[in-house]
Amino acid sequence: MASTEETTVPEARPIDSTRFKEFQISKAGLSGLQISSKDPASPHSQFYIDTSLFLPSKKDITIHAGASAKGKTLGDVDLKNFSGHYMIELGDPNVEPVVLEELDRVKGWSSRHQFEFAFGGRERDVFLWRHRGRDLAENRDDLELLVEDEEREEEDEVLAVYEAKGGEHGWKSKGRLLIKEGGGEQWELMVILTAMALIVSKRREQ
Repeated sequence: MASTEETTVPEARPIDSTRFKEFQISKAGLSGLQISSKDPASPHSQFYIDTSLFLPSKKDITIHAGASAKGKTLGDVDLKNFSGHYMIELGDPNVEPVVLEELDRVKGWSSRHQFEFAFGGRERDVFLWRHRGRDLAENRDDLELLVEDEEREEEDEVLAVYEAKGGEHGWKSKGRLLIKEGGGEQWELMVILTAMALIVSKRREQ
């Protein structure tokens, strides 16, 4: 049952897009997604998301370097039957030891999920994905990622934004993802995988 606190959320704030990497998300084939950087010259500018929710032998979501599933495996997600608890592997379990991470629904909230990770040279911290907008009934598609610390006096720091209607690929578009620069390659990978976990889960539940 949804918490009564979910009726409203803080209003979405504008962000300085010059400090963020922009990735376009588009449909590829029957179940795949391509994620392409607006700056093709930057390292790790293209990824392929392979979704396979009905084959027990495959992970629900796998991310590959490059434009197809033939690229190097960079990580995967186990959606755990849409329970709100997601297991994430960073790396290719078939060729190397992987780093295990978790994304969990915040207790009392169906629309908030959190994970622990390190941004840049900082210590590990808790990061929160939540819906953007003043009212959940108004905007259930867009997401923002932030560090939420109730003891801080300043505004929560937004580190990533997903906009469902921000894409540039017409009917193939699945939105765009903005990720704050400076976090490192593993940080960007973790942001992409956690965002994909929430996006794919929601679409499969509809």
